Amino acid sequence: MRTRRQRLAEAKAAHNHPAYARMAFVMGCGVQGRGAGSAVSDEDGRSYLALFDQYGNQSFGYSHPRITAAVREQLDSGILNSTKIMFEEVQIRLSQQLAELTDRRLPYSYLANSGGETIDNALKLARAATGRPGFLSATGCFHGKTFATLSAAGRPEHRQSLGPFIDHFRQVPFGDTEALAEALDDTVAAVLLEPVQAEAGVIVPPPGYLREVRALCDRNGSLLILDEMQTAFGRCGTFFAHEQFGVTPDLLCIGKAFGGGVLPISAVLGTPEVWEVLRTLPSTFGSSLGGNPLSCRVGSEAIAIAGDERFLADVAAKGRTLTERLTAAASRHHRLIGAHRGLGMMHGLEFRDDSLAGLVLSRLLEEGVTSTYSLYNPRVVRVQPPMVISPADLDRGLDILEDVLAQADQQAAAPRPRPVDAPSAGNRIDRTVRLPHRAADLLARIHRTPHLLDPFAMHATDPHPRAGEFAGRLGDDLVVWPDRCEQRGDGMVLRAEPGWLWTSLERAVHVRPAGPDGCEVRVSISWDTGSGAYEEMLGGRIGFFAAQRLTQLLNAVQTEEVTA
Repeated sequence: MRTRRQRLAEAKAAHNHPAYARMAFVMGCGVQGRGAGSAVSDEDGRSYLALFDQYGNQSFGYSHPRITAAVREQLDSGILNSTKIMFEEVQIRLSQQLAELTDRRLPYSYLANSGGETIDNALKLARAATGRPGFLSATGCFHGKTFATLSAAGRPEHRQSLGPFIDHFRQVPFGDTEALAEALDDTVAAVLLEPVQAEAGVIVPPPGYLREVRALCDRNGSLLILDEMQTAFGRCGTFFAHEQFGVTPDLLCIGKAFGGGVLPISAVLGTPEVWEVLRTLPSTFGSSLGGNPLSCRVGSEAIAIAGDERFLADVAAKGRTLTERLTAAASRHHRLIGAHRGLGMMHGLEFRDDSLAGLVLSRLLEEGVTSTYSLYNPRVVRVQPPMVISPADLDRGLDILEDVLAQADQQAAAPRPRPVDAPSAGNRIDRTVRLPHRAADLLARIHRTPHLLDPFAMHATDPHPRAGEFAGRLGDDLVVWPDRCEQRGDGMVLRAEPGWLWTSLERAVHVRPAGPDGCEVRVSISWDTGSGAYEEMLGGRIGFFAAQRLTQLLNAVQTEEVTA
């Protein structure tokens, strides 16, 4: 009875990440298949166009031919493992390439595996170079999931669960130079910033901000660390985003697209001054598989692809298309969208609440387009396609997005039948209607077929299973869960057993007489997937299809002949 998709979701919930398993299932994500360019398929062979590059990891799309050729070439060479004592040519040549990218202003680099690992390395270098303990970062920042990077973010929800954090990290508002100047003192080793804040909701700095930050750091004797994990390799229209702002950091961190979407590799680049600790204390860094020959060969190819002026010009042109069309869409659908922000091919649409963002994301998926939300601002839908997307595919993806926005706008503007409450906090629907049936007759019908007004039922006229599991649906997706049925004198209550999908799901129907030949029916639907901060976003999808299906069921009962 269970689909393969559900079995995988249950296994992920049981052995890996329960919340993400629920989220992916509720939003309608399928089982990943092959990918090429800006498209990826599911297990059924349906193709999905990517309007998001998986947080920068797939900036060059899926299975880029030059990346896959580089992998094959290195595999065929037989040089795959690091000895850690011999000279490894592919790693050394990659370090030379990295130096050339900054015209040797940052001639040194150290290779690692992940963004968090590399940010940690930059923080260590800054402390060693300055002899100071402290760091300033920006509110809303995202630098990784290690203790040091979570300390840099300083988010209250993480502090509550994972604290205490590492000392000497403070946050100031992004874009606010006055707050930064006030916080800078002789304890600050470095200021750590993203040129564009990705997970805060694609926040582009105000004009002149990074130049002023650079000047403030210089006056205070503090270093400037830029985290370009998501903005480098051309994403913003230049190889590094900081080039557009006229600054050079003391330490620069890159990753994600660096691995071509297939292998983990990251690096911190630095000046000779900050590298001094590696002369006096060589054991400062270490990474068992960091800078291995296979990853380095792919990293070298990624630099070659993104360093091509024709590639960067193409990204800039598609960035202009994104800016023009998304600006117009945000203006046209101002009831839904509170703001549009972006730079190059990195954009975000901020919806007026999380449930609207969830609705739009799920509808895009139904139309064969993938996107996602910002980690620390779920109401921001990301529009950050692979940089290799063709102009025709980009236009097609934006056409679909605009169609989905128009549908959502129309739904938001439509008068609602009364009394009807929209989903409250993304997890409840209450609807009361009058029907032209005797209350006793409708009650008898509901007791015989308890799913008559259940929007999650596959078939409204099926009896409730006495044993086993209830076969239901989430929109058009099939799903199975244990369910209990409780008959009451005035109606029916259906409850899902708590499990991998639902923390709770209740569908209650209450019927009372309203005149000699009529009745009043109240349907209450409430749910909790146990997804915490993402509950309201998921409620956008659940509430949309539950409300639509409930309307269909009520209309059907309205016109049917109902007898005891």
